[in-house]
Amino acid sequence: MRPRESKLEVEDDEEALLQNSDRDDGQAKVSNGINGELSNVALLLFLYVLQGIPLGLAGSIPLIMQSKNVSYKDQAYFSFVFWPFSLKLFWAPLVDSLYLKRFGRRKSWLVPTQYLLGLFMLYLSFAVDSMLQADGQKGPDVITLTAVFFMLAFLAATQDIAVDGWALTMLSRENVGYASTCNSVGQTAGYFLGNVLFLALESADFCNKYLRFEPQERGIVTLSDFLFFWGIVFMVSTTLVAVLKKENVSHHHTKKKPKEETQGVMETYKLLLSIIKMPTVFTFCVLLLTAKMGFSAADAVTGLKLVEAGVPKEQLALLAVPMVPLQILLPLVISKYTAGPRPLDIFYKAFPFRLLIGLEYALLVWWTPSVRQDQGFPLYYYAVVLLSYAAHQVALYSMYVACMAFHAKVSDPVIGGTYMTLLNTVTNLGGNWPSTLALWLVDPLTFKECQGAPGSETADMNEDDKPSKNVIAHISQFADDNLTIIRITKFGSATDIPARFIERNISIRGRLRNITENGLEVEHLPIDVPLLSRLLTKPDQSVSVLDVRLAGVEMTSEGHDWIAQQLKPAETLWLRLIARQNQTLHCLVSVNRGSLFNTCVNEELLRRGLARTSPLVGLDPHSGISWSLYKRLMRAERKAEKKGKGLWKEDSRWERVSDVLRNNMLLVSVKKLFKWTSRTKEK
Repeated sequence: MRPRESKLEVEDDEEALLQNSDRDDGQAKVSNGINGELSNVALLLFLYVLQGIPLGLAGSIPLIMQSKNVSYKDQAYFSFVFWPFSLKLFWAPLVDSLYLKRFGRRKSWLVPTQYLLGLFMLYLSFAVDSMLQADGQKGPDVITLTAVFFMLAFLAATQDIAVDGWALTMLSRENVGYASTCNSVGQTAGYFLGNVLFLALESADFCNKYLRFEPQERGIVTLSDFLFFWGIVFMVSTTLVAVLKKENVSHHHTKKKPKEETQGVMETYKLLLSIIKMPTVFTFCVLLLTAKMGFSAADAVTGLKLVEAGVPKEQLALLAVPMVPLQILLPLVISKYTAGPRPLDIFYKAFPFRLLIGLEYALLVWWTPSVRQDQGFPLYYYAVVLLSYAAHQVALYSMYVACMAFHAKVSDPVIGGTYMTLLNTVTNLGGNWPSTLALWLVDPLTFKECQGAPGSETADMNEDDKPSKNVIAHISQFADDNLTIIRITKFGSATDIPARFIERNISIRGRLRNITENGLEVEHLPIDVPLLSRLLTKPDQSVSVLDVRLAGVEMTSEGHDWIAQQLKPAETLWLRLIARQNQTLHCLVSVNRGSLFNTCVNEELLRRGLARTSPLVGLDPHSGISWSLYKRLMRAERKAEKKGKGLWKEDSRWERVSDVLRNNMLLVSVKKLFKWTSRTKEK
């Protein structure tokens, strides 16, 4: 492409992104005020508050489940609840194009969607207790909860599409930037009501301490009561909006609304595709998808880790109360700096501070267990958490308001809802996928440790077993306690392995030394750290092996022979610790064969029909890990049974007939007679 053509294309893309954002002289437009549109701003604010209610409720469920000892894998499942706001682009063109003209382009979707939200909340008010298993006999039904709240978020996302599109025409072009302010303030207020206020009023400890004269076992409200109340609010308010608010009205000439043009569904999708293909838009979308990778893990896991460390969830919710004025004022203050021609400058300036706050959150989680006292946490700890949260909110809202202001400026009213939804959806997706991935990886990459409990290793430690005071011992102890799955020193026997390693099913590395009749003998291979590993290794340390059994597997003689053929001497293995029985470890044994994933020997034996499933020794049969492993091993055994391999091999019809004939007494006698006759003739 010639330089002139390249320059023209870049200018066209920039014009598409920054349409109507500035005057011809390059200066920002000066707003004439919003006094004539206060009613419209109030309506938008109220609609965004309603939108924040289901989001706040969905945000409170993970804290409730965390107090019920739900795994982080289940938390990752539930995090999909927030994905509708990252996927709404797929149905946004339908919302933007299909409507009843008499009723109104946006009201055609807004009214039925909010009615469905109200009805859905009324239904949940009767069913949510059974899903959460409030009686304590069973754990929460995570899959059902995820599906139900996913539908709730789906309806809220659809309402968001309609409100975002309505904001572009409800407000004049000079005041359309206030749509981002209504969005951030309204959603913040709604989220506060559905999350912070609910968690505080639901907590019996908080209500007994601050709101009651006589203690009771339950809080002032329950989740079902809260859902029922807001279900009624949704039904009543939606009826008032449908009856009283007219979508198409005349406006004063000083506040001229942009003209909307109707596009068909296919035309909207085609136009949307053409927008995505613009190099400038595509580059901006890539930025939005990857910008939050550096701090999404800290944002998603910190609160759950603090609850896990013993911080009461209602206290964490109360810390958000002082943030409410800050969260309301921040968008108002930041919007003054995002009203110019370069609103994303605030985004770029806040980005490095957000990264540093993520690191500070990680240090806060590490520091929390060490400051816990018998009476709870000291006041200075909550002050540190509050300051950390305040700094996080400043950085978060600086980036959020800047993005929303930029999206509102560049959105074309022809497909306003879809244009804004494209950019907002990519923004949400850029925050959701790293958060879900981080929650999914918490369980395999970390472990829990119970310190000082009766029967724990710390309580049972004798004076002779306490670590020595030399520097090398301190370094070794620190590395083993704080580097999660990394073990620098060597395990000489099964009893050397900490109980927390087995409780968290940590994987350790080993070298195969021998194949026994019942299992394997494996030498533990600690993680090699240059220089440090040599300092921690004792010169007189002899080769010691771990007695390893294949968990959940009863091998046949053919299976034993197969292992002897497949596993090479001194081959490196990975042992996922399942249980310990005296000096024997029950593990899932994996070996790498050059593929992307390791091959599990336990499952491979079952898939080949060379072993049967057996009870998992040392595990509670009702525990989550027991059920997970049982289903995993049974699935492998079922494959061998379906294919008729090994133990499950069935003889063909000809083989069965041949076997019957071979064992028939009459035929055997005749065969012996012929042999005797032939021998007689030879003599």
